[in-house]
Amino acid sequence: MKLDRSVPFDAGEAEVVLSALPAEPAVFALWPRSDPAPDTQPYLGRTRNLRHRLERLLASPRPGLRRLNLHEFTRRVDYQAVGSAFEATWLIYRLNHAHYPRLYRQRLHLKPPALLKVNLANRFPRCYATRRLARDGSLYYGPFPSRADAEQFAGEFLDFFKVRRCVEDLDPDPKHPGCIYSQMRMCLAPCFAGCTDAEYQLELGRAIRFLDTQGSSLVSEFESERGRAAEGLDFEQAGRLHQRLEKVNDTLRRRPDLAKNVRDLHAIILERGAGPQSVVLFRVWAGELFGPATLALDEKVASPASLDQQLQTVLDSLKPGPESGKGARPVAAVPTASDAQAHAPAPEPGSSHLVTLSPDSRPLPPWEHLAILARWYYSSFREGEFVLLKRAEEIPHARLIRSCRKLTMG
Repeated sequence: MKLDRSVPFDAGEAEVVLSALPAEPAVFALWPRSDPAPDTQPYLGRTRNLRHRLERLLASPRPGLRRLNLHEFTRRVDYQAVGSAFEATWLIYRLNHAHYPRLYRQRLHLKPPALLKVNLANRFPRCYATRRLARDGSLYYGPFPSRADAEQFAGEFLDFFKVRRCVEDLDPDPKHPGCIYSQMRMCLAPCFAGCTDAEYQLELGRAIRFLDTQGSSLVSEFESERGRAAEGLDFEQAGRLHQRLEKVNDTLRRRPDLAKNVRDLHAIILERGAGPQSVVLFRVWAGELFGPATLALDEKVASPASLDQQLQTVLDSLKPGPESGKGARPVAAVPTASDAQAHAPAPEPGSSHLVTLSPDSRPLPPWEHLAILARWYYSSFREGEFVLLKRAEEIPHARLIRSCRKLTMG
């Protein structure tokens, strides 16, 4: 990866070089001379004032002053101005990933994101919190602010489904003693063959539909049952269903908007650009980050294209291509069983229809991208605009243009 600007550094003319640097936020790389070691990597950093920071690092060393000085180390200064903290974070990540492939996670203090996992490879899958994103065909939902938040949400929403919560690998045996959930009839109890495999898969399908539809499938199910109970003059049952519906809505209010199937996580991030009247865009495509791309809103051009057309051109450049990431990543998502369930109508109560759940073959995003996104999204100092998309190609142009105007006028 290369930064926009590159300036040769001569120790004898340090003051001239440093005085020409801009006093603005930037990301920089200080390249070493070839004498110490051929494989020496650059010194990387980010700052709110490039000139002031490099004056401290590259000025002639003073006797007795004990601080890092790279005056004799540096032969070239590369830098790129940034308009936001998120852009700086992303560029520093890419630089560290390129120059320190074995150490970049430790250098950036990246922590795997908190997710919910449904391991479809198990005979009786369960939903649980994890920080491991593996390409094992499982379904992953998140990221959440923390593992505790993921566990709390899982504990609350699983109360509406009879999916197991035990951690052992089950081999159904009528002699199995069961657990407290089976005794309370909050689990189908596959441990002691309390249900068939088909019945368990059907219940698991309901839970997955709940996660895929952000809870709307269960809300619709309870509303329909409540309406039928009211029409049948069974007001006590209608009251109980109303209470359960309120509990579902309380649970959904505590679910962050960012927590969804990571393969269906599509969004656009807009940040203030470094230049005047400019906006920097990032695109989240199936949980993977692409960018930055700059959109100039300066209307003083000879033959300007419409802002809507410029915006679409910029967004088209932020797509996964055949060479993106560590391997080939298809532009179009491969439909899976979970996708079909998300759009299929909920089965009627008591139906014995078997829902076949197969591992999801779509590629997973790098967990570092999810970690960077979650760190920014859940930060109390978050800046910029975040637009969540229902589908990758459904771009709300009018809303994005309003956000661009807001950022440049603010």
